[in-house]
This record gives sequence, C-alpha cells and structure tokens, in this order.
Amino acid sequence: MHQNTLSPSSSGTIASFEGGRGLAALFVALFHFGHDANALSVVRNGYLFVDLFFVISGFVICSAYSNRLETAGSLRSFMIRRFGRLFPLLVFSTVLYVLAKNLLVWAKQAAIERGYGGQFERSDFAGYLVPDFGEIVSTLTLTHGMGIFDRLILNPVSWSISTEFYAYVLFAAVCLAFRGGARLAVYAVLSASGLAATIWAALHVHDCLQAGKCFDITYDFGFARCVGSFFLGALTYHFSRQVRLKANALQVIGLAGLVALFLVAEAWPMLVFASPLLFALLVFSVSRDTGFAAAVLKSRPFQVLGQRSYSVYMMHPILMIFVEPFARRTQGTVLMAVVVVAYVATLLLVSGWTYRFIEDPLRKWFNRIAGDRRQPRVAMQS
Repeated sequence: MHQNTLSPSSSGTIASFEGGRGLAALFVALFHFGHDANALSVVRNGYLFVDLFFVISGFVICSAYSNRLETAGSLRSFMIRRFGRLFPLLVFSTVLYVLAKNLLVWAKQAAIERGYGGQFERSDFAGYLVPDFGEIVSTLTLTHGMGIFDRLILNPVSWSISTEFYAYVLFAAVCLAFRGGARLAVYAVLSASGLAATIWAALHVHDCLQAGKCFDITYDFGFARCVGSFFLGALTYHFSRQVRLKANALQVIGLAGLVALFLVAEAWPMLVFASPLLFALLVFSVSRDTGFAAAVLKSRPFQVLGQRSYSVYMMHPILMIFVEPFARRTQGTVLMAVVVVAYVATLLLVSGWTYRFIEDPLRKWFNRIAGDRRQPRVAMQS
C-alpha cells in the first residue's frame, strides 16, 4: 500500500468531480424529458446518476470534514454550511414549481373559456397544486424525502436533497462518535446496510423485476439509497489515500462497465444494483484529476455545467412543466431534436441565473454565519 496525495486544482476543488456532477445533472434532466431521448440507453437509465451525486458527495464531504468535526463548534459550522448549500435553492425551486404548475392550469382554463379546449388532451387537464400543511413543514425541515409520504411531493427531484442533508447529519454523528479504524468500519456497515435495504425495497416493495428501473427508489427508501452511496463515497476517499491508481486503465474499466450496464439494464434489471460500485470506481479513477476522462471533465464546458449542476438538477422539473406539452405533440426526429436542444439550452441559461442570484450569494451568506473560515483541503460546491 502506498500513501497517495490528492491533487486538487488551484481553486481547491477536484475539477473532475465538478465536471462529473454536471454530466450527472444533465443525464437526470434528459431522463425526465424522456420521449425520443430515451432511444439512448444512458438516458433511459439516467435516474442512476443520482447515485453518482451521492458517491461524489460522500467522497468530498469526507475529504473536507472528517478531520475537522471534533467539537460542538465545528459541528455547528458544518451543519450551517450544509444547510446553506441546500436550503435556499430547494425552497426557491419548490415555490417556483408550485407557481408554474398553477400558472399552466390557469392558462389552460382561460384557453378553454375562450373556446380553445380542443387543443388539449385529456392528460392536460389537472387541478391546481395547493401544498398542504404537512408538505410545507416537511419541505422546510428537509424531511420530505425521509419516507413520511407515500409519493413524491412538490418539486419531485427534491427527495434526494432531503436525504442528502440527513446523510450529512449522520456523517457528522459518526465523526464525533468514532475515530480511526472504528469510523471506517461504521462507514462500511452504513454503506452495506443502505445498499442492502435499497435492493430489498426495489425487489420486494417495488417489484422492480416486473416494473423495471430497479434502483429508482425515492420517496420511501430514498434515505437508505443515499446512505449506501454516500458512505461508499466516504470509503472511496479513504481508499484513494492509501492506494496508487492507474488512472487511464481504471477509467477504461469503469466506463466500459457503465456502458455495458446501460446496454443490458432492461434485459438484466438486477445488474443496476452494481451502479454505485461502478460510480465509486470512476470517482476513484479521477480523484487525482489525471487520465483521459479527467481531461474531458476538466474542460471548460463541463466545468461550467458542474458549477450549475445543482441548479440544473433542481430547476429542470419546472422547465419540464412547460416543455412537456410541446414535446408530447412533436412529431419527427428532427423536430424532437430541436425541442431537446432548446430544453437543454434554456435549462443551462436558467441555471446560470439561479446559480448567480440564489445559490452563490446565499451560500456565502450562510458561510459567513458559520464563522469557521478555515478552508477544507479538498472542497467542492457539493
């Protein structure tokens, strides 16, 4: 075993992770777009990239905070920073989602009153979305993805933000309670338990062998899914510090495995249970920002996409409210390609605005409240 040193960029980030997170957000957005984009197996299985988010997050949070969470003061700073990273855009996007849903309902009703009802399909007619008290409180406390509802509520992708926040809480508790090898053992138990619970839920609760999408576990056992992949990322970080890696070889193996999984996922649905392990391998392979895959992910387009990845992830369901009626009526591959390009371009534009005016300033504001000005050795906007 050889001691390894991570090589973050001059900004203190592992640039490959930034680009990887951006790519993951884009695939999730395309997965929810569906339609002709589903001709690509990577898009049909785009929901799996949520686990890449979790693995990267576990790696980064562990690298940045595992040696800093030692006192009540450090815990306070950590939780304020994590809350400030997730909460502002969560609330903003949720409010905007509700407003957008209701605006569309109002517009449809106005069109019907003016004699244009024939333009709409039956599926276009939906009532106003009015959040109840439980949905509001659970969103404000970030508990709405913790298995307390029997469905996804409000902004449908926000379940993962809820589970990730409480994965942070669990991580902090483990760091305060355990040291050294005992801590790593707890990471391993949590990861194995979370993944096992997710697989059990997929097979026995969701009957995924019949329904498909065997790792698409969200509102009920989503926390188990998050914990499994998050602590797998934490273990990957510790592994990366001890083992020399051959970046190019591992990246070829990881990408080939992921492509093969996407190609056979429909025929062999249980194979998707291996996706967190493949993502962990890829995260490990680019963790020193070397290799051909890292070179691509460090390029300017992927870095911009990565910077906006949280906004891409949280804002695309809002955009889909308006895009879906057009996509459903679009005929022909060329026209559908135009709709997809317009969807992605608009999403990148909107996410740039929300990053600039919501994410970044409010994250910095919460960081000032946190007061701990020591910078993590390896940090990301995770």
